[in-house]
Amino acid sequence: MFFFCCCLVIASMSLQRPPRTKRGLLELAGVIKCSTGRSALAYMMYGCYCGLGGQGWPRDKADWCCHKHDCCYGDAELLVATPRQESINGHVKTGLQNVMISRTNVRRFSANAAKCLRKAPFIRKYAMWPDFLCGCTLPTCNIY
Repeated sequence: MFFFCCCLVIASMSLQRPPRTKRGLLELAGVIKCSTGRSALAYMMYGCYCGLGGQGWPRDKADWCCHKHDCCYGDAELLVATPRQESINGHVKTGLQNVMISRTNVRRFSANAAKCLRKAPFIRKYAMWPDFLCGCTLPTCNIY
């Protein structure tokens, strides 16, 4: 029961993140192909962090590359949704300033992920790794 609750909480947290831009995913797919010689589809369900979403403990070096990419993107998403205050006719209005992540950062995140994946071995047993085998123990992003 604890395992189920833990996974449910993690799943709900991942749903709260804003969706990645289509352009960012296409950019990443292109640099992965160029850097590794593999289609980005090869990494679509690789390990616990490559592809969409991410949970549990990364399985190998390639999966750690994907975890780091998710952390970089997540940190940038937090930075651009910063609180702001506006004064309108003497009244203070508080809200979130939504700014898109810069194209430069998207390129940098993609290039770093591709370089990391180029150095990491592609282990076939992780190519179609089921999420339920990832577990609930999560590494934090502050390790990078």
